[in-house]
Amino acid sequence: MKKLLFSLMFAGISAVTFNAQSKTWDFSDTAKFPAGAIAADKTVDGLSFVTGGSSLTIATNSLATFDDGYAPTQRLQFGGNSYSGSTNPAIGTTAMPTRRYVQFAVSDKAVIKFYARGGGAGRTVLISDATGKVLSVKTFAGNGNSDIAVTSYIHNGAAGNMIISTGGGDNSLYKIEYTDNSSLAVNGVKSGLKSNAFSSGNKIYIKDLESKNTQVNVFSANGSLVKSIKTAVDTDFDINGKGMYVVNLKSEAGEKSVKVMIK
Repeated sequence: MKKLLFSLMFAGISAVTFNAQSKTWDFSDTAKFPAGAIAADKTVDGLSFVTGGSSLTIATNSLATFDDGYAPTQRLQFGGNSYSGSTNPAIGTTAMPTRRYVQFAVSDKAVIKFYARGGGAGRTVLISDATGKVLSVKTFAGNGNSDIAVTSYIHNGAAGNMIISTGGGDNSLYKIEYTDNSSLAVNGVKSGLKSNAFSSGNKIYIKDLESKNTQVNVFSANGSLVKSIKTAVDTDFDINGKGMYVVNLKSEAGEKSVKVMIK
């Protein structure tokens, strides 16, 4: 995530901008993804390839042009389904892939978008969490235009690793786009919001809450989300790590960001 920009100061209250982190893995980028077999586990620019003893391949054939004009020159070929036993697990089931999949870290709020092609009717590309719980399934209808798709998944859950795998055959990925939506844009302190945050030692205190449903997000100086809670009462919590933090308070009563120092 890009660095916080401390743009204004209001008597100890900072108006800050959090820029969303965007990440794109385009398998047409030959510098990062040279054509050929991926026979061993490796990580490239934050994207991990898990082979499980069966190679993935960066291939230059069977390309496609997508509706938004994206025309890749390479693709990630799975080389067969990612599962032992169930080849097309349904949403909500847990079936950890055993071979040929990719994974990457996400925040608690994220958008994942991928460009894919199916190897035939009924084949699927799946998004799962780190436990293998299936969160999203794209099922392909057949050949031609019905066999290519741009699919988006909005994640509102725990931060951690996300897995993209293939079920029911040899499908392909052309590009993955990831956007961290835990960031926010705060252009000032909303007038009338009485809730406040302050620090003492290694604790942050949340006081004078006006709402029974207040979201509290704490960001480090480099923009990483380090604490996220919802509270209906005044509260306090420990923060491990000295330095500057920004506490964002948001409820139906308003929104504000407060800069605090952990010593």
